[in-house]
Amino acid sequence: MRVSVFFKQLAFRTSAILIVKVIGAFIRIPLFRLLSAEGVGLYQMTYSYYGFLLTFISGGFPTALSFVTAKNQKQGKAFLKMTSVLLMIAGAITGAVSYLFSQDIAIFMGDSQLALPIQYVAPALCIVPLLSLIRGFLQGIEYYGSIAVSEVAEQIVRVSTMLVLTMLWMGYGHGLAVGGAVFGAFTGAASALFFLLWVLRFHVFRQYQAEGNLQAPVLSMLPDALSYMKMSIAILATRLIVPLSEFLDAVIIPHRLQDAGFSASQAISIFGEISGMATTVVYLPTLITAALSHTLAAKIAEDWKRGKQESVFRRIRLAVQLTWMWGIGSGLFLFFYGKTLGMLLFDDPSVGEAIRYFALIPLLTGIREVTTTILWAQDRKKEPMIGLVAGTVCSIVLSYVLVGIPGFGYEGAIISIVSLEVIAMLWNFRIVKKQNKTAFSVFFIVKEGLGMLLIGLCLFQVLHRLVEMYILFLPQYVQAVIEMLVFYTGIALYTIVRFVKVNKMKLFL
Repeated sequence: MRVSVFFKQLAFRTSAILIVKVIGAFIRIPLFRLLSAEGVGLYQMTYSYYGFLLTFISGGFPTALSFVTAKNQKQGKAFLKMTSVLLMIAGAITGAVSYLFSQDIAIFMGDSQLALPIQYVAPALCIVPLLSLIRGFLQGIEYYGSIAVSEVAEQIVRVSTMLVLTMLWMGYGHGLAVGGAVFGAFTGAASALFFLLWVLRFHVFRQYQAEGNLQAPVLSMLPDALSYMKMSIAILATRLIVPLSEFLDAVIIPHRLQDAGFSASQAISIFGEISGMATTVVYLPTLITAALSHTLAAKIAEDWKRGKQESVFRRIRLAVQLTWMWGIGSGLFLFFYGKTLGMLLFDDPSVGEAIRYFALIPLLTGIREVTTTILWAQDRKKEPMIGLVAGTVCSIVLSYVLVGIPGFGYEGAIISIVSLEVIAMLWNFRIVKKQNKTAFSVFFIVKEGLGMLLIGLCLFQVLHRLVEMYILFLPQYVQAVIEMLVFYTGIALYTIVRFVKVNKMKLFL
């Protein structure tokens, strides 16, 4: 059977995201061992601050630009030029303020050691918004190859900077060492930005100008500009919620852990274990759904504009089906091997417990991301925002109440994080389900879910017995790696086979 263009794009995008995610995940292992849990906690607090401001500056513009460009490339080029100036000014102001007032910001967040990391991450705020905007434009014209290369290059430069500067400066205290780690955000973004500017100047614009597709229009199209701004603001309102929640977690959780009886160092260490290491592992399986969302957006937006309702609903059904099947399989892997992963990667059993608690994250986050993209592509920007707002409010309340309970702080922090994903996912799923009531059968979901659970249990038991029978002579960590690789491969193959069989090989044609 001929592989569709959609799956070629999905495979290419998935490969790039896989490389970026794997590099990012595995760099945390030496980083964790260099900085210790407290250093990782400071690193996560700095990045929560950086992520919140970055989203606030660039927010919905990259996504809105990709939608506009997919529909009208001439308008996309005009809006790219207009928005670039706006984001460069906003980024420069925000970066300068963060650098100059870093000490006050650090005290507000609860630890003076954060001052240096905030100063070192400030330059990234000047250029990353522009980088995201260019990627949004390239996504709209389906230049996935250039986007993928830039992301891989950015990640390689970023993690190289992180490791080198952390190793050089670790003897001067956590503040400077973490500062060296977060400075990688600037060096990585700078390398990717230079590459994409070269692509735009010497490839994209030349090619499309020769074809007459990117001739600069006269911007007498005020209604289109207003629509673009409204779309950007709506997406910003939705996109800002998760970084805001993470930033508030970085402020609330360490403080409430101290209220529960932990010292400041212990509180930051626990925050680092939960938000730094455990979440890195549990969010890794969502690379498949992230790639799916990335390539799905332009396809649904195009079909929706042309009134191809049947094609839109078919893509939605298959996307959600693939997402929850993959999420269940990944969740089984995390639950069965959470403790093993915690000891193998970080030599910390408490991280392993957190990984097991977070086992539902691939399922919840995957469905939330895919359904959010589906609703955005159909010009329904308010619905995902409502779900995220409700989830964020619940998460903040639970975080404040549960984390401060003596002896329950660790579990309370995890419950508060998971609650956001649960509420937002259920809200989005309900809206998408309402659009096409015949697309999702509760009986089918329960049946397939129980089937995957049974397969996972059987595979886990069989592999465990085979390891005990045949490869006990190998070092224990080698046994664990072999068993986990075989288990995840088996689950992935089962997911693919069931997906293909259920849909009779009619995959996004």
